[in-house]
Amino acid sequence: MTQLVVERKALLESMDNDAEFLKTVIGIFLADCPQMLAEIRLAVAARDPAQVMSASHALRGSVSSFGANSAVEAARILESMGKQEKLEGVNEALFVLEREMALVLFALEEIAKEAT
Repeated sequence: MTQLVVERKALLESMDNDAEFLKTVIGIFLADCPQMLAEIRLAVAARDPAQVMSASHALRGSVSSFGANSAVEAARILESMGKQEKLEGVNEALFVLEREMALVLFALEEIAKEAT
């Protein structure tokens, strides 16, 4: 059995079983996420450790609300690289984050559809 990227039941329970509230929270995240990812990409391209740390921290905090542990860990790695000012391997770390976030976004879109 494969591990779900986002556990719908657990997520709904964390929102007091309020499907409308869950849908709203997901909608806000889906609207904000592209900009957060763009900020990380720009920071990586500019090789700006402080911005890599800041942008990754913001995304990590947001995505952690959904229990998406692999995406949280990928963002944490980037955040740590920025904090330590060691950007060796940052492109690979960004690739992992992008892959994990694609899975999270797909899962959240499906959950939001089910919540209607």
